Amino acid sequence: MGPIILSSTEDATNSDILQGTRLQTVPAGGVLTFELQSTANNTNANIAVSVQMPNGDTPLNSVRVPSSNPSLAGVIDERQNLTVSFPIMQGGHCVFSAVETGAATLSWRVTYTPA
Repeated sequence: MGPIILSSTEDATNSDILQGTRLQTVPAGGVLTFELQSTANNTNANIAVSVQMPNGDTPLNSVRVPSSNPSLAGVIDERQNLTVSFPIMQGGHCVFSAVETGAATLSWRVTYTPA
């Protein structure tokens, strides 16, 4: 089995981004890598994300996502984005959520790499 790569944008709060995707249930043990970027990160407009692992751990809990050029919605700039990786076991459901404040768009990519 090879990697699974998902990506999209979120223009509103979403409590379970991976629900209904190929990563709703992890097919085998491996690593999940999250690459995140917002169009805004200030008091009036930002995106905060949380990740809850299948065992209940929350390695990201309402973490504000760094911003890039707002005219580049959908672009993830590796010089400015937030990238984190977490080990995950087979069969678990990782809850990845985003809360929007004001007008901001989240660009995200999640990569599953089997162990």
